[in-house]
Amino acid sequence: MNGWHMRQESTIVGLAALGVLIVSAATAAQVPINTTTTTTSTSTVAPATAPPLARLIEWDLPAQADSAPGAVVVDTHGDDKNRLFFVTRGVNPTLYRMEFPKSLTKGSARWTSWALNAILAGGLKKVRASHDRRFLFVRTITSDFGEAIERVDTQKCGSGSCERTVWTDENVGLDVSDVALDDYNNVFTAHTPFQDPTLSYIQRLTPGSGSSATITRWNVSGSGAGWCGYNDTIAGDSVNVPCVAGISIHPSKNNLVYYSEPSLNAIAELNIGVNPPALRRWSLTDLTAAILAACPGCTTPVFGPRQLIVDGKAKVWVVTGSGHLVSLNASTSQMTSHEMPLNPNADPFGLAPDDDVVGYTSSKNNRVGMLLPKGKSYYVASQPGSATKSDPITLTGTVEGSICSSGWVGPIGKTVDAIITSKADGTFIEAQIDTGTDDNGKPSDSKNPLGITPVKAKAQGTFFYTVGNNLATPGVDRVGFARLPIRGKIKYPRDDDDANDGWQGNHKWHDWHGHDGYDDDDDGFEDAQDSPTAHEDVQRGDSTPIGGGQSVSYPMTASATTLALIAKAEAEDPLAQIGIDILDARGLLVATSAPTPGMALAQVLLPAAGSYTARVRNYGFLPVNQVPTLIVREPPDLFDPLVP
Repeated sequence: MNGWHMRQESTIVGLAALGVLIVSAATAAQVPINTTTTTTSTSTVAPATAPPLARLIEWDLPAQADSAPGAVVVDTHGDDKNRLFFVTRGVNPTLYRMEFPKSLTKGSARWTSWALNAILAGGLKKVRASHDRRFLFVRTITSDFGEAIERVDTQKCGSGSCERTVWTDENVGLDVSDVALDDYNNVFTAHTPFQDPTLSYIQRLTPGSGSSATITRWNVSGSGAGWCGYNDTIAGDSVNVPCVAGISIHPSKNNLVYYSEPSLNAIAELNIGVNPPALRRWSLTDLTAAILAACPGCTTPVFGPRQLIVDGKAKVWVVTGSGHLVSLNASTSQMTSHEMPLNPNADPFGLAPDDDVVGYTSSKNNRVGMLLPKGKSYYVASQPGSATKSDPITLTGTVEGSICSSGWVGPIGKTVDAIITSKADGTFIEAQIDTGTDDNGKPSDSKNPLGITPVKAKAQGTFFYTVGNNLATPGVDRVGFARLPIRGKIKYPRDDDDANDGWQGNHKWHDWHGHDGYDDDDDGFEDAQDSPTAHEDVQRGDSTPIGGGQSVSYPMTASATTLALIAKAEAEDPLAQIGIDILDARGLLVATSAPTPGMALAQVLLPAAGSYTARVRNYGFLPVNQVPTLIVREPPDLFDPLVP
C-alpha cells in the first residue's frame, strides 16, 4: 500500500494453575505517512469540566461448566466485524464464539460454545482464531499435567458436536504461555517444563493431514519462557497466578519470534530462519537504568514481562508485573516505558495495541484502560544469546468430539466512573468497571478484568474484555465492551458513527471530555468531514515540512464504490498560504483548493476507480510544516445478519 499503515491484530490471553518518520519532504515526492513514539515520568490528574464517565455493555452467558472467562481475541484482520472468541480458564474449560449485531444495544448476541478436553483446575488456556476463522487453537493443561494444544474445527460438526484434536506433549508441568500463529497456521508456544528455566524452549507445532503434526523446538535455556512463576512473587496476592507468558510473531517476517523471558527480565527475538538460529534480547533492567540515568526518580523498576504482542507496525508491546506498558522497536533498539496509574497494585493481565492507543486490564484495580503513549524513547543495546534447534518429531493427536451448544443473550448497558491520568509518558483513560449502575439501576458487580482485545469494527478506544470475577452474579460467563473516549486527534482514526453503540441515545455520559462541535461520535475524526450516513477511511500523517514554493504528494486510491476522495492539509502556522490538489493516475488535475491561510481542502465526488495523488503546495516563500489528512468515503456497511 505504498508505505501506508496496514492494520493487523494480534494474539490473546488466559490464566491460572498452581503457582505472565518524521518524513522529510522533497519536491513532488510520494511520501508515506508514518508514526513515532513515547516514555514515562511523574503523574498529575488532568482536570475535567464534569466527572469523567465511561460506557460499558456487558453480556452474561450461561456458564457451561466454568464461569471464569480469561483469554479473548477477535479475528486477525478484523474481517469478521463484531465477532469475538474467548476461553474460560478453570475446571472443565469451554471455548466460546460470540457474534454481535452491528448496533450492540439494539439486539441480542449469538453465542456458540465448544467443550475442551482439559480438566485441571486453574489451568491456563490461550486462544487465537486462524486466519480463515475455521480452526481455533487453545493452549491447555491436561488432567495428568501434560502440556497440550487443542484445535477445534468449527465447520466439521454433526450430532451436537464438532471435531476436536488434542496434541499432548510428553513433558509434564504447569507452565503456560500465549499462543501465536504465523501466516501458515503454524502454532507457536513457549515452555519451561517442571518450572526449570534451564529447560526452556520455544515450540512450533505444524498441523499435517488428519491428526498428525510436526513439532520443532528451539532451546532457549535460562529464559523462563512460558513460565511466569517469577512474576507470582512480584504480584503477591495476584489475581493472575500464574500470569500470561507472552509470545508473538512479526507481522511480515514470520521467521522472527518475540517472547517474554521472565527469568532474565527481558524481551527476546528468536530468528528461526537462519542456521544456527539467532537470538538477541533487550533487558528491562537496562531500560530502567537508562530512564533513571536521564531522569532520576522518573520511574519505578520495570520488571516481570507478561503478555507480549507485536503490533501491525512491528513494534513489540509487553505488559509487566511491575505495572508498566513497554514498547520495543527491535530494528533501532529504542524502548519506551509507561507506568500505569496505581501501578504497584495494577497486576495487569492483558494488553491490546491498536494503532494510536494501547488497551490493557489493570486486574486488581478492577479497571479496563488504554494508553495514548508519548514521551521519550531510550536506546537499550540488545545482548546476544544462544539457541539450539532440535530435530523435528512427528506427534499424533487424539481426535474426539467436542460438545457444541449455542444460544442468544441480551446486552446490559452500564455507565461507570472513568479516571483520566496525564503524565509525561502518556495519557491513561480507565474505566472503573465495579462502579456505577446498569441501565436498570443495578450496581455494577464486575471485578478483575482479564483478557482484552480491540474492536476492529468500531473506533479506536473500543475494546472487548472478559470479567474474571462476577461472584455477585454467579453461574454466568461475563464479557464486556468498553468505549473509552479519545481526547484529541489521533493518527489512524476508524469511522464509527455511533458513540452510544446503539445508533441513538443520550450523549450526556461522555460530554465530560469536550467533544461537542468537534467529534460527536468519539471516533477521533472531526465532524466536518465525518458523514453519519457513510463510512470514511481516514489516514492522518506526520507533520511534514515543505519548502517555499515547493510541494509534497501522497497517494490515494478509489474503489468502484467510493463516494468521495477528500484531501486536507493543516499548517502549523495559521497564516501560512497553502493549497492542495488532487490528480488522477494520468497526472491530470481533478480537484483543487484556493490558497487559504492555515488550511486547505479539496474533494472529488464519485471518482472513477483507480490511483490518485494528493499534492500539498506551499505558496509562500518560507518553509511550512503541515499535517495531511486523506479521506476515502464509502457507502455504509449495513450488513447485520443477527436476528434472534
